[in-house]
Amino acid sequence: MSTNDKVQSILKLFAIRALILLVGWMIVYHGFIKPDGRANEWLTTKVVQGTRIGLTILGYDTSHGWKDKESGESARYIYIDGQPVVLVADPCNGLELMALFIGFLLCFPGPWKYKIIIIPIGTLVVFLINVIREIILALNYKYFQETFDFNHKYTYVFFVYLIIFLMWRYWLNRYSSIGKKTSHA
Repeated sequence: MSTNDKVQSILKLFAIRALILLVGWMIVYHGFIKPDGRANEWLTTKVVQGTRIGLTILGYDTSHGWKDKESGESARYIYIDGQPVVLVADPCNGLELMALFIGFLLCFPGPWKYKIIIIPIGTLVVFLINVIREIILALNYKYFQETFDFNHKYTYVFFVYLIIFLMWRYWLNRYSSIGKKTSHA
């Protein structure tokens, strides 16, 4: 089997696994995790706490409050000096980004001994990047409200996905079955 055939075979297997995992994730998330709400509430709380800690370290007086506690969502406003600056809602807590990162590693062939190490480290990095994103969004809103919507939709999303892509690339080059530096297969 030529190298090109091997790579095509690996990519085909990846695509099949990714499709199966995507369907499985959608069923589990929309069928159990989202309706239950506890995982989202826990993660949203951690993002809010991390954001407040970061802003406090930067010298800001922060607080937070529920958007609408009766709605069942765990969305919370973060305030700087009593002014609401950012809303951290469940879709902003990074759970789907973490699932995306983990799913890629689970679907792509490579040794499990490295996946077991890289998955928790990468998940923590995704969490920290999301907290940093929320800190920057809060400051963006406080000082440059006119750019907030654009930066929220495009700039910071691009930055987060770029970091995730670079972590995937590191995995591919270093540990995957088609990595260039070493072969661990």
